[in-house]
Amino acid sequence: MLSRTKALKISLPLLAVLIVSASLVTILRPYVQYEGIYEDASAWGSFFNVFGVIYAIVAGFLLITVLNRYSSLSQTIEDELNAVESVRDFLVYFETGQHDALQDMRASLLRYIRTVATTEWQEMADPSTPTNSDTSEELYEIMRCTGRFHVTEERDSSVLSAVISSVSDLAKLRTRRIALANERLPHRLRILLFFMSVSLGAAFLVVGIRSLFAHIFMTSTLSLSVYLLYWIIEDLDHPFYGVWNIDRTPMDELIKRFELEISSVSTDDTQ
Repeated sequence: MLSRTKALKISLPLLAVLIVSASLVTILRPYVQYEGIYEDASAWGSFFNVFGVIYAIVAGFLLITVLNRYSSLSQTIEDELNAVESVRDFLVYFETGQHDALQDMRASLLRYIRTVATTEWQEMADPSTPTNSDTSEELYEIMRCTGRFHVTEERDSSVLSAVISSVSDLAKLRTRRIALANERLPHRLRILLFFMSVSLGAAFLVVGIRSLFAHIFMTSTLSLSVYLLYWIIEDLDHPFYGVWNIDRTPMDELIKRFELEISSVSTDDTQ
């Protein structure tokens, strides 16, 4: 059901663009005819060459920008999850004699991931409310739990240093994630792209082409391509919703693993 909904969400706008562009060519074609329109084809060709190059540069620059930010954000979230898992893995060295501190650390890591998956994820998905990148209370709680471990031998000191280093990396990755999530394309560049897209499509509507079929085909194909490009850039500029969005499945799976680990330890303590 989800794939069918997504397919309709993609295909219906594309079909609408094709129908609208073909209808506009058919309706406006008789009204834009003037004497010598076909002789002006060479002039229109020069315009399309110059304007098309500028449009390709602007659109390519914006597409690369949003793609790089999308990839960086996705990788940062993955690194953040790896930092949480590293802290969890280092707890193995403290399993002897520090049960309460271990349980508190696992619970604080679970609260942190849950907060990211719920509260912070919704804030990052809403462009009107920038997420606060200051250290969260859940992250402070992880730091407090780190300080509760007792160092009884030299090995414990090295392991604790590694845990502190992983927690520090976690704080840095959270700040980077929020900074990337708060970034958006400048409004002036978006307006420029929109203006150039509309201008390019309008120019193909009024250019002199003898064949109606060729005119409809060229205008519809161009309109569809421009719309797809603009849609992809807009969608990648909002990476937490839309067709192309950040996959949160690894985060949900990590939450389930933490819940299973905590519940299994609690069951063992009860027995």
